Amino acid sequence: KSVRLIVERHYIGNVRRVDITTPTVSVVSAKDFTLGDLQPAIGVKIDYVAGLSGSNIMLLKRSDVRAIVDILMGSTTKDEDFEINELNMSAICEVMNQMMGAASTAMSDFLNRMVNISTPQAFEISSLDEFVEKYFPSNGMLVVIRFKFSIEDAVESEFMSALSMDLVRELLKGFGIEGVALADNADLIALLGVFE
Repeated sequence: KSVRLIVERHYIGNVRRVDITTPTVSVVSAKDFTLGDLQPAIGVKIDYVAGLSGSNIMLLKRSDVRAIVDILMGSTTKDEDFEINELNMSAICEVMNQMMGAASTAMSDFLNRMVNISTPQAFEISSLDEFVEKYFPSNGMLVVIRFKFSIEDAVESEFMSALSMDLVRELLKGFGIEGVALADNADLIALLGVFE
């Protein structure tokens, strides 16, 4: 199955196709969570401010963030020269804001209620232990969705979306699905992971 998204950057007059495919869904405990090949990673967090409660954290490779920023800025930067500064963080937040903003509109249609998100906040993950301590809920479990993605002529990679169990159950309830194992709805959860 494939979800195809297009990010259009009107301000530089260029269009790149973004393909997101082959999602895998798992329920992960704090002690088993790992970034794997995404290290070193950048996180982008959005909160739901209307229609849903909870947050979604997108986790991307630092090198992929560099590639995305280069596309936006029309520049070419070596990995060792890429800086995690306000300008670059703002650029990746803008991409996530466009994608997730459009997705929240789609979710509003699906759930038949207004869904709004906060402005995305980007952050560097310098310590996995600190990330787990700060973002894993008190019950120690998150739903993690892994995606393969490509950006036309630029990136072939993967990213993760981490959602709370309560948020996933609320989303499934909105689709009339309650009281079943999350694993039985892996495809739908994966799709919702893109829509967030």
